[in-house]
Amino acid sequence: MNFDKIIIAPIVTEKSQALEEIGKSQGKRTVKYCFKVHPDANKIMIAASIKKIFSIEPTSINTQIYKGKIKRFRNSKSQRPHWKKAIVTFADGAKLEFGKGV
Repeated sequence: MNFDKIIIAPIVTEKSQALEEIGKSQGKRTVKYCFKVHPDANKIMIAASIKKIFSIEPTSINTQIYKGKIKRFRNSKSQRPHWKKAIVTFADGAKLEFGKGV
């Protein structure tokens, strides 16, 4: 799998922004960022992709799989796609800039 296709997009929500602030407020120098990743990617592939794109080594990676919801409209049903979220932890207060590529 191509490293450029593993990380789809950063997830910027209130909850993900709170993850960034937790490490700062507790005196720890760790920072967590959330990304939407390819459903077939594993932690090793995600770490290699992060290192290639941002040139920063992640400390740890946690992944969550979200199942697509079934949506109903009148008599028809459709299902949204499954997706995977990766919570990536960086040490030493690393700062990522989202602009090119992601």
